[in-house]
Amino acid sequence: MAKTSKLPLLSLLLAGTVFAQPAAPASGAGATGSSDAAGVDLSVKQQPTLTPQDMQNQGREYFRTMNETLKHIQTLQDTARRQKDIIKLNCVTDKLVQAKVNINISEQAMNSMQESIARADEGGRTHEFTRLTIVNQKVTMLGAEAENCIGEDLSFVGATKVDVEIDPNIPQTDPTQPGLPTTDINRPPPSSNYMN
Repeated sequence: MAKTSKLPLLSLLLAGTVFAQPAAPASGAGATGSSDAAGVDLSVKQQPTLTPQDMQNQGREYFRTMNETLKHIQTLQDTARRQKDIIKLNCVTDKLVQAKVNINISEQAMNSMQESIARADEGGRTHEFTRLTIVNQKVTMLGAEAENCIGEDLSFVGATKVDVEIDPNIPQTDPTQPGLPTTDINRPPPSSNYMN
C-alpha cells in the first residue's frame, strides 16, 4: 500500500518541475523579446596590430632567441655528458631534440609568413605569425626544462662536509676481527684426594 501512495506524490512533484521551467526563447532574428539584445554584434574579429614588416622583425628576433636557447641546451648536454650522469643526459637530450623540431617548424612558419606577405594574405600572415610565436614560447619552455634536468642551480649548496665524533667510552676494537673467546680455564677443585 505504501508503494501505491508514493506514485501519485512522485508524479505530482515531476509535473510541478516541468511546469516551473522557463519558456525556451523563440528562434529568429526579431524574436529576442528585448530591445537591448537586438543591436549586439557577437562576431569576433581579429585585427592584427603589427605591420608585415614588424612581424618579420619580430620573427627574426624569435629566431635569435630560439638559437640562443638551443646553444644553451647543447651546453647543458655537454655538462651532463662530462658528469657521466645518464639520467640527466637522457633528459637534456630529449629537450634538445624537441627544441630542434620546434625550430624546424618555426622556419617553415617564417617561410609561409613571408609568402603570405608577398600575396597580401592578411589571414595567412597572422596565422603563421601566431604559429611562430607559439613555437618560440615552446622552445623557451624547453630551455627551462633542460635546466631543470641538470638541476644544479636549485639544489647544489656546496660540498658536503662530515664531522665524526667518537665516544671515548666505546672500545676501539675492530668489529670485523673478533678476538678469541675468553673462557675460564681454572680447574675445579678435586672431589677427592685419592687421585692427587
